[in-house]
Amino acid sequence: MRRALTTLTAALGIATLSSAAQAQTTVTFWTWYLSPKFDDYIKTTIAAFEKANPGIKVQWFDKQDSMVQDFLAAVNLGNAPDVINLNIDETQKAAQNGFLRAASDLSGRTYLTSTYYPQSITNFSYQGKTYGYPWYGWLNEGVLLYNPDLYQKAGLTRAPRSLTEMFTYARTVKDKTGAYGWVPAMKDPNTASFLGYFHAEGLPIYAADGKAAFNTAAHAALLQKFVDLYKGGYVPEDVVRREAFQIATELYAQNRLAMIIGGPQALTRLKDTNPGLYAKTVVTEAPLGKANVQTGGGMDLVVPAASKHPQEAAKLAAFFTNNANQLAFAKVVPIVPTTLGSRNAAQFKTTGNDPVARATALVGSSGRFINPGFRAPKNSDDLYKNFNDNIEAALRGKKTAQVALNDAVKYWNANMK
Repeated sequence: MRRALTTLTAALGIATLSSAAQAQTTVTFWTWYLSPKFDDYIKTTIAAFEKANPGIKVQWFDKQDSMVQDFLAAVNLGNAPDVINLNIDETQKAAQNGFLRAASDLSGRTYLTSTYYPQSITNFSYQGKTYGYPWYGWLNEGVLLYNPDLYQKAGLTRAPRSLTEMFTYARTVKDKTGAYGWVPAMKDPNTASFLGYFHAEGLPIYAADGKAAFNTAAHAALLQKFVDLYKGGYVPEDVVRREAFQIATELYAQNRLAMIIGGPQALTRLKDTNPGLYAKTVVTEAPLGKANVQTGGGMDLVVPAASKHPQEAAKLAAFFTNNANQLAFAKVVPIVPTTLGSRNAAQFKTTGNDPVARATALVGSSGRFINPGFRAPKNSDDLYKNFNDNIEAALRGKKTAQVALNDAVKYWNANMK
């Protein structure tokens, strides 16, 4: 009898272990352009999540150029990931197309409103529901970085305080030093970055009826200022083919650019490529447009409608984007957290001589300002391409500024979804 009981107990033990193993859920997690640079942070955070949730294992993949295509293919094959890292535009499109579960349903609106900035929640909301857990963001204006040696050669004694002064400084630096003064984002791939200038200057993107309305005389006049800058050789010619941020960071590190406007991320690259210039770079507030607003973008974590483990996925998305983990990420790279608790974080009150620390202190607690300035249409890729093609046509003199914007608005209103 004793031997039989021992055998039965052992069998029950094996059954219990087998049941526990079966109960463990594997959640698939896709990020966007975070590996290999941030492997340590992602893996450490995953380990902390798994320790706090012993019934859940996380399988992490970092996607890059093929993220959106891979997501759509995975959904069609019935093999969708459980958590995906998207940006504002892609989240809006995915929500509009019914590809996402609402975070406000999974975690509750009370959790979202008590954790994240209101504007960040709005950025990832559609038709009354919030589809993303706001993660890290950036400010387009953010901070101004400048090379004091080039400023001195150009006879400049302070940072510019308006967009108008940015135009003046761009000309002054180039005429007096041969270096570029500024690389404005005019035709960045897969976005409509120029719309941000309209918003910053207080010019509307849409009319009250929802139709595109960025072709007034005031819009054309602003575009013409950039056209004049481009035609005069005051900005690099390849700004119509490459991302402005990439061009700017390369030129600045070579002492061929005086100013960069944007987030502190440029400094992390400069620190590696030109430590001497990094040490002397002046960091100050960026000039704002007439509307006196910051524009910016952000990333979130979303749970696809096709996820097989939505509750576990929601736990992972909430964990990665909570205040403690966003602040920890901000110590690794100068992101702008989107959590309410980050506004008074001690790490953003740091002052000193280190440029990244100064830049992070200026923008790190400003997540409440992250706002793209306009709502992306459902078919934004198509519309952005048409918009950018028209901007390039104006820059290259193939169309007047007014005709380029008229054509873009006509196309948007005929095709916008």
